[in-house]
Amino acid sequence: MPEENVDERSRQQAALSAVIQKKATDRALRSVVDSIDEQELSSAADRALVRRHKRFLRTEGCLDEDFVAEEKKLTCVASAFWQKARAENDFSLFAPYLEKIISHLRTKAGLIDSSADCYDTLLSLYEEDSGADKISAVFDELEPFIHDLIVKTGGKSADTSFLCVPYDEQKLHSYCLDLIGKMGFDFKRGAVSLSAHPFTSFLGTDDIRITTRYSDPGWFDPVATIVHECGHALYDMNAALNPEIRGTSLGYGSSMSLHESMSRFWENMILRSRAFWLGQYPEICKVIPDMQSVPLDSFLKAVNKAEPSAIRVNADELTYPMHIILRFRLEKALISGQLSVNELPSKWNELSEQLIGYEVRNDSEGCLQDSHWAGGLFGYFPSYAMGSIAAASFYAALEESAGGPDVLEAEIAAGNFGLISSFLNDRIWRFGSVYTFEETVRRVTGRQLDISGYKVYLERKYSSLYNL
Repeated sequence: MPEENVDERSRQQAALSAVIQKKATDRALRSVVDSIDEQELSSAADRALVRRHKRFLRTEGCLDEDFVAEEKKLTCVASAFWQKARAENDFSLFAPYLEKIISHLRTKAGLIDSSADCYDTLLSLYEEDSGADKISAVFDELEPFIHDLIVKTGGKSADTSFLCVPYDEQKLHSYCLDLIGKMGFDFKRGAVSLSAHPFTSFLGTDDIRITTRYSDPGWFDPVATIVHECGHALYDMNAALNPEIRGTSLGYGSSMSLHESMSRFWENMILRSRAFWLGQYPEICKVIPDMQSVPLDSFLKAVNKAEPSAIRVNADELTYPMHIILRFRLEKALISGQLSVNELPSKWNELSEQLIGYEVRNDSEGCLQDSHWAGGLFGYFPSYAMGSIAAASFYAALEESAGGPDVLEAEIAAGNFGLISSFLNDRIWRFGSVYTFEETVRRVTGRQLDISGYKVYLERKYSSLYNL
């Protein structure tokens, strides 16, 4: 979008949002939804559709068109100023808009449920039955475990310099496109572009778009980025193919935690695994000739090295949850009023040293690095960590389904990603939003979401990598 079109585009989006809100909350539709008892319906999809509409009408459906339009216009303009502030490393350019967004979200939460904590209400919009206390309990258990594991691996040397060797961007991009094609990305129903911050957009049942970037210092980062976003896209692409839910509000991913479980699954369990690179390492060496002199074991240690870093999307698998805990605590404090917007940069820097062990050098690599808050997405960040926890459980179920870890790893090494996609489609993708996050976890694994499985996964992986 041209830089000068921000104001006009914000008004266009505001107008469209108002139209959508009016249709979604139409009195006749509301009357029909209220009249249906979903428990009397025989189809799981029908029950889910009614339940989803009832939930919407109880929450965001209570907001009037002007309020929704105001939010869309505000976040559209704020996102433009966030980009400018990040590029110029000047938080003051974005701060006034962040204050307006926080004020708007407090009002929004109050309109939805005046008796509930504002942040709990915002969290529940991204994950049904979520809440700050519930998430805090998980994070409070996870934080010391990860710190202990980081200490165990911290003294282990792992050269990462070769991840920053020069490369031909076009050749690497071609490799990335080929890779997501093997994962199952349908280029007739999807597209790939470049952006300042990677994201996935569901614009229609046959129009799923992802973005990536090549502005990070290392060549592995864009590979991990596009694989992550493809994980999102595959969920939506396959859900939309189910004729029972295609074209309905069930025809895409169920929740942010479930969506992030898919992206983190592909990025961490698959892309960072030995089995994956047994097959792909010769291919990447053709794209980046300097990698030919690097042993596979050295490469695997490098892409899994646990070390403090600034940027969340480029963080290693072990320290990544600490980036999420940082954001969770900050946005909770911002919404409650315990932290002012002007205090955000210094508090971010303080928590970065405390949780991640990284000393932030500037706001662009600190509180300006993510686009989420500019888009009003307070309550979204915990989904990344909850998704990672679920992904570990899904991988264990995949191993069992495949006939054991040796069988699965042999298939991955052979480039048979169809085995993975078939499992995920059969258990998760094709159901779209029919089942909630917690229901899906139980259906796939046979038990409730359990952090212990995630801890076992991390312990085994890093013990193997570093001979702990």
